[in-house]
Amino acid sequence: MDETKRSTDSSETIEVTPAPTPAPRASAGRVLRRYFFTGLLVLLPVVVTVSVLWRFFFALDDILGRFVETYLGRSVPGVGLVALVALILGIGAVASNFLGKRVIRIGERLVARVPLMGWIYRTTKQLFSTILEERGESFRKVVLVSYPQKGTYSVAFVTSESPTSVESELGKGFVTVFLPTTPNPTSGFLLVVPAEDVIPMDLSVDEGLRLVISAGALSKNGDS
Repeated sequence: MDETKRSTDSSETIEVTPAPTPAPRASAGRVLRRYFFTGLLVLLPVVVTVSVLWRFFFALDDILGRFVETYLGRSVPGVGLVALVALILGIGAVASNFLGKRVIRIGERLVARVPLMGWIYRTTKQLFSTILEERGESFRKVVLVSYPQKGTYSVAFVTSESPTSVESELGKGFVTVFLPTTPNPTSGFLLVVPAEDVIPMDLSVDEGLRLVISAGALSKNGDS
């Protein structure tokens, strides 16, 4: 009986589970490199934003800052910018009333008679009126158009639907779209495309501009 028991015990197989292999630790150089690039990702946008605003502030402040400095006898940062804002508001107030409009209209007619100056003034005024005028919407909506070849789509902005100048040549059913360049949306191409070939996007104009400026890196919520 004892022999049978010993033979049974000897026939049992004992399975030993190997200990889990510890995960390799990242080297100190790799960790420091990750920390460095993470710090750059956080710091660079802040530095660029502050630098741009800083230069923009002094550029605007310097327009009237020299005159204010001459009047006060010393330099006071920010006073030139305040004076510029006050001047813009004052001109806007004058240009909004009846008498101011008549004076500006007379001045525009005089400027228009000067060949080169008149062309520059009219072009500049039309550009800024399109961009800044509260009643007009220079960009109506964000769309996709097939450009520069079939099967490739580009982000564009509808500027006019069925414009009269286009209807007289091509008929109805066309829209004009502005196709901006990346990352500078102030330049681009004006395209006349059939309305049926325009694909609307579920984006506001601001979201569409962010998409263009970021070269597609920003999503609808502004996150990459």
